[in-house]
Amino acid sequence: MVSHDAVSALEEVFRYIDENADGDDDVPDARELFRDHMTRDGGEVEPLDPPRVYREPAGDLTDGTLFDCWYGVDASTVPSKKFRNGMVASAAVASGGALGDCDEEVEELETLTAAVHAQFDGLDSPVDLIDGDVTLTLVPVEEAPARSELDRWVGASARVPAECWHSERLAERIEGPLFVDGSLYPMSVLPFVNMSRTSRGPDDSIAFEEIEEMGLAASAIQSRVDAIDMLASRGLPTLGFTKTLRSDDVVEGLSSKTEEIDDPPRIPWDDDSQFVSALLADDEPDHLTFTSWLVRSHQRVYGTDLEPLAGFRMPDGREPRDFRRAFFFVRLPDDIVLRVEAPLMLVDAKEGRLRLQQLALAHIAEAGDVPFAIKRADDRARISREARRHLVGLIRGTEEVGDYNTDRRWGFGGGQSLAREPDIVAADDDSANADEEGTDESPVEQTADSNETIPEQ
Repeated sequence: MVSHDAVSALEEVFRYIDENADGDDDVPDARELFRDHMTRDGGEVEPLDPPRVYREPAGDLTDGTLFDCWYGVDASTVPSKKFRNGMVASAAVASGGALGDCDEEVEELETLTAAVHAQFDGLDSPVDLIDGDVTLTLVPVEEAPARSELDRWVGASARVPAECWHSERLAERIEGPLFVDGSLYPMSVLPFVNMSRTSRGPDDSIAFEEIEEMGLAASAIQSRVDAIDMLASRGLPTLGFTKTLRSDDVVEGLSSKTEEIDDPPRIPWDDDSQFVSALLADDEPDHLTFTSWLVRSHQRVYGTDLEPLAGFRMPDGREPRDFRRAFFFVRLPDDIVLRVEAPLMLVDAKEGRLRLQQLALAHIAEAGDVPFAIKRADDRARISREARRHLVGLIRGTEEVGDYNTDRRWGFGGGQSLAREPDIVAADDDSANADEEGTDESPVEQTADSNETIPEQ
C-alpha cells in the first residue's frame, strides 16, 4: 500500500493542477464553435443541416417508435488467446433480439465463427462445419496486415464475419428496423482495407477480389452492406449505436475548418469524447441533449481522400456515397454519450433525418441507454466467463501464453486496435432560435405522420 506521505504529495500536486489549469468557464464555448464553424470547408466531417444542439424531456420522446417491431444484433467473443506453439485462436457468437409484434423465431438463428492462426494440414480456406438455424464456420488466418496486430486480427476474423453474416441473415427475414451494437461497419478492420487502397493509386482502383484476399475479417463487411441495402429496399432502416467515443474527427474537423481564418479560435479538446461532453453538457434532469446530423464525407489516408466503402460491391442502383456513415450525438441524463449512425441514403432528405432521429431518440429514451432490442441481442449472444475458460481448456496439445505486464500491470489487454478508424459525428435540424443556454427547439417536433414507414429507396 502506498505511504501516507506519497498520498499527501499527490494531493498537493492535484490541488496545484486544479488551481492553475483552466476550468470549464475558461475554455471556448463548444456550442458556439460547433454552430459558427462546422459549416466551413475542411476536415472529413460535414453537417447535413445547420449545426445545432437540442434538448427534449426524455418522457416526450418515447412515443416516436414508428414501427410495431424492432430487432437488434450483437456478438460475443472468446477473446484472442495465444499459445506456446504459436497458435492464436478466437471465436464469436452473433445473435439477434426481437421486440414488439414480431417474428420471434429469428432469435433461434445463431451465427458462430472460430478463427485460428496455426499450421493446419489442408486448411487454407473457411470451412462450414454446421449449417442450419445455428451455423458454425472455421476461419483460418494466415497473416495480419501488421505482425503486431495478429491477435487482434484473429479476433476480428471471428467477430466481424459473425456479426456481418448474422445481420444479413436477419435482413432476409425481419419486418422492422435493425439496430446494430456499435458502428454500422467494423472500424477495427475497415481502415486496413483503405490503407491497402492507397498503395494502388487513384481512389476506387481496388477490386473486391483484393479485399477478399485480405481474409474474411475484411470481405465479410460486404454482408453488412448487402443487409443495409436489403432492408432499405423494403423501407426499413439500419441504425448503429456506439457508446464509446474513440475518435477525433469532429475536433480535427473544427481545427481544419478554422485554421485559415483570421484569429482562429482555440480548440482545447484532444478528442471527440471531450468535445462532445462539453457540447452537450446540460444540468436539466430527465432530458436528452442531442446534435443535428453530420456525415463523414471521406476518409483521408496517407494524404489520399477515399470514399470509405468504394472497394466493396455496390448493390444495383446504389453507389458508395449511399453507404457513408451519417450520425448524431445524444447525451443521457447520467452523462453517457451515444453516437447514432445511419447510412447516408436514408437521411439525405430532411424528412428522413427527422424520422430516423425520432426513431433513435424514442428507443434511447425508453431504455435510458442503447435500445432494448440491442440489450436483448447482447443477452442472447453472451458467452459466460466460465464457458470461455472451458473452451480454451479443451486445447490440450499446447499451453496458453499470457503476458502479465501487458494484460494486467499496464492495463492493456482488451484495448482498441491501434488501427481503429476514428469515429465521426453528425448534425441535424435548423431551428434558428436558441434559448439562453444555447439549446434549440427539437427538430423531432416537426416530424409529421409518425406512424408511416420509411419510403422505399
